[in-house]
Amino acid sequence: MADQSGGLVMMREYRKGNWTLNETMVLIEAKRMDDERRMRRSIGLPPPEQQQDIRSNKPAELRWKWIEDYCWRKGCMRSQNQCNDKWDNLMRDYKKVREYERRRVESSITAGESSSSSAPAGETASYWKMEKSERKERSLPSNMLPQTYQALFEVVESKTLPSSTAVTAVTAAVAAAAAAISSGNGSGGGQIQKVIQQGLGFVVPKVHQIIQQQPVLLPLQPPPPPPPSQPLPRPLLLPPPPPPSFHAQPILPTKDSSTDSDTSEYSDTSPAKRRRTMPTTTTAGPSGGGVDVEEVGRSKRDEETTVAAALSRSVSVIANAIRESEERQDRRHKEVMNVQERRLKIEESNVEMNREGMNGLVEAINKLASSIFALASSSRHNN
Repeated sequence: MADQSGGLVMMREYRKGNWTLNETMVLIEAKRMDDERRMRRSIGLPPPEQQQDIRSNKPAELRWKWIEDYCWRKGCMRSQNQCNDKWDNLMRDYKKVREYERRRVESSITAGESSSSSAPAGETASYWKMEKSERKERSLPSNMLPQTYQALFEVVESKTLPSSTAVTAVTAAVAAAAAAISSGNGSGGGQIQKVIQQGLGFVVPKVHQIIQQQPVLLPLQPPPPPPPSQPLPRPLLLPPPPPPSFHAQPILPTKDSSTDSDTSEYSDTSPAKRRRTMPTTTTAGPSGGGVDVEEVGRSKRDEETTVAAALSRSVSVIANAIRESEERQDRRHKEVMNVQERRLKIEESNVEMNREGMNGLVEAINKLASSIFALASSSRHNN
């Protein structure tokens, strides 16, 4: 480890084995100091350690590294990984004990209000009065100490909301002072309140009133479901409206008179307007008004057929476009793969040529060396 003041480097020898009570209390104190340090940083106040970091131009230390250094200054020779693991175990045990004591107090208050003197032993037995075997049977931590629980309570519950802090403080005070209660049943409401006042240092109302007034414990009602929306009818499937003047106008006996009346009625209108207003009137013919209804239904069916044909053409065009795009992507992928294969083949051929050239060069050098040796030996024999 590098020293903050200079370049001195020292290696730490961490202690192994079970944690002692002193080491556990030092770890809890270090965690509380770290929470306060990070709280000051979150509200804009620089912590005292940040002045050294700014002066030495070094980044801020990691969270558990800072806790490790604090523990070492207090004589707890543990690493940051050991501190992290121990803190996780402490929090798991603390939450189990807190939840058990909360259920026990609630069951005791309920038994006291209902004036039932007989209560199950599992709900009235305090954790601090149990033996280790009983704690293990109830899946509770077997070695939680009251001072450790109180220190964890001060660290954890200081970060919660005020309302939930008051309720949790009452529960913790009852749990911590449960050993001082002489009676084992859960009907001693006045004695529990007295113990709470002694443990917390101020007068509090009844525990069951605080628990009932706690807003966070009330289950929220789900919002009412929205009213079902009315489905919009399809305009093409609606039946044609009945003509209002179908039975109002008298039916003329002859076809010529009806034709003359229709001609005189629509003589001053355009053909488009006549087509729009034709389904609302009837012609006085031998077949009655059923012909117009059939024509309207036929026109509706023709429109539906046209829309369906247009949709099918659009779907086919989109499918063809998607298929062509996929085919182009496949061709592009194949071309890229072919180019890569050719590049690899070229690289392999280059490597092979270089290797053959080096082999030829080595062979030529060997031949030259053998020739030189032969020439030297022959010249030495001649001399």
